[in-house]
Amino acid sequence: MSRTPSPPLRGLFCGAGHFAKIQLDAWRAVPDARIVALYNRTLDRAQLMQAEFGIEAISADMDALLESTRPDFVDICTAVETHLPLVRAAAARGLPVLCQKPLTARIADSEELVAVCAAGKSRLMANENWRWQGWYRELRRLIDTGAIGAPRHARFVQRPGDGAEEEPYPLQPFFREMERFLVLEVGGHYFDTMSYLLGPIESLHATLRRRNPRIRGEDAALVSLEFADGVTGVFDADRTACTEKVRSPVNGNAFIEGEHGNLRLDEDGAIFIQRRGAREERHAYDLPPGYRGGSAVAAQRHFIEKLRTGSPFETEGRDYLAIERAVDACYRSAISGATVRLKATS
Repeated sequence: MSRTPSPPLRGLFCGAGHFAKIQLDAWRAVPDARIVALYNRTLDRAQLMQAEFGIEAISADMDALLESTRPDFVDICTAVETHLPLVRAAAARGLPVLCQKPLTARIADSEELVAVCAAGKSRLMANENWRWQGWYRELRRLIDTGAIGAPRHARFVQRPGDGAEEEPYPLQPFFREMERFLVLEVGGHYFDTMSYLLGPIESLHATLRRRNPRIRGEDAALVSLEFADGVTGVFDADRTACTEKVRSPVNGNAFIEGEHGNLRLDEDGAIFIQRRGAREERHAYDLPPGYRGGSAVAAQRHFIEKLRTGSPFETEGRDYLAIERAVDACYRSAISGATVRLKATS
């Protein structure tokens, strides 16, 4: 006798900015969930999203919207300074939360956010979709199958090319006013992805620069990292550098050196393998469709799947604090000029 399928989980979505549109579009490809309500501080933008995505209810009052729609989960995709109060509202009702990274702009506040969810028995997943980009999932598969032996060193380069000139970051102009910018907004993506591929970060040393004087925060970073098992890494980012294509699919490139060979990721998502004593060859693989190698859809499907099964998220909120501590350590290292050792997440 066949079981009656469970109804889709009903979500309340928070936000109506640039990335909110990407996530709302991705929710359409998650068959076991649907967005039924949208919160935003300004209703005019919410109305545009409502019309485009067929959302039933919108409001600028989070508590009233939670009460009237009674969702099964909350997806927060808003400005970082709004995350903690929105999480408080969801956790007060024991609702699972998918929260855009960074959780907050300061590590103490991120620790508080995680504690709020724990106290409310509200499951928390950091929406760190970078690791879900199809090329990184394939790199992980290749490493796991021993294609290059044990990793020894990695270099991740970010060159989106959108931070130069008089009006940088046209898609997300609020970047210009962020006191902490590149490492807070982007560094977490890379630190989490590198940890996903190479293991936990044990220490780091950072040099930060502001190349474009028209912004408040840093727009260039050079970070050396030590991972578990003696793996070393470099995160090299400059958002003002000249590029052929602005915001290419990968936003840069990556190179992972292993015991028996190397993996290279090109800016268009192509992967190349070079084994010891042999020429580099292109590696064929199937890349999921959608935003940045299907990353938004994959992350959101993972969230819903783990809500259904009760098993852990890849980026559990408490575990993600390790990444936010690495971000915080970069700023401390840049000020002190010293290497910072990281403590394991408790």
